[in-house]
Amino acid sequence: MRIKPDGADLLDTVATVLREEILPALPADKHSRQHYALRMALNALGIARRQLQAGDAAEDVEYEALQVLLDEDGSHEEMSRSFARLIRAGGVDEDAALQRMLWRLTAQRVSESAPRYLSQEGLSQES
Repeated sequence: MRIKPDGADLLDTVATVLREEILPALPADKHSRQHYALRMALNALGIARRQLQAGDAAEDVEYEALQVLLDEDGSHEEMSRSFARLIRAGGVDEDAALQRMLWRLTAQRVSESAPRYLSQEGLSQES
């Protein structure tokens, strides 16, 4: 067990300082370069925190599913490349299992980068 504050707590602290201390000190123009840079930094911190919380479980499930669906063996990177080649070749167009896999991968990435988006659009990770 890690001593507190752990990595997620540290990311939260940085985000809070940026949001509460730095953001109010920026120029009033919310479209300025500084506002944009700060929003990107805060988004990156949020993504890092969600990935840290999720751990490797999603990637492990993805890797195992790719092995089964593609009936291949190799590293996770190799399997992802094989899946990308299959998509580009149209090999997912008529395969419901591969389409579900593609949706799960997309939904997982969206849930890390923009966690409210799926629910705002009335979508689920299982669609």
